[in-house]
Amino acid sequence: SPEFISGSNPHHQFSIRSAFDLPHKTEFDLWLRYVDSLPALNLGSYTSLNARLAWRPTRNLELSIVGQNLLDIKHVEMSPDFLGTVEAQIERSVYGKVVWRF
Repeated sequence: SPEFISGSNPHHQFSIRSAFDLPHKTEFDLWLRYVDSLPALNLGSYTSLNARLAWRPTRNLELSIVGQNLLDIKHVEMSPDFLGTVEAQIERSVYGKVVWRF
């Protein structure tokens, strides 16, 4: 229906990413994004910030710490009314990551 279509896409959204190569084989990345509300799906707007700090002590090894959804404890990105899905709550998280390339 036209009502569903008119309120199921955000009117405003933006995304900005930055990637910095720092001294001592270190990298720092940021990703900020904003998504406007979706009235037809009963979803509010949200702003999300992700960050990554990585160190490469060797060419093959990367150690990093990643933070996701750092501005909110959680936000909803999917409504159960849409295609019979389960509500998706994106929670704040921080984790470590080890990558070995060979």
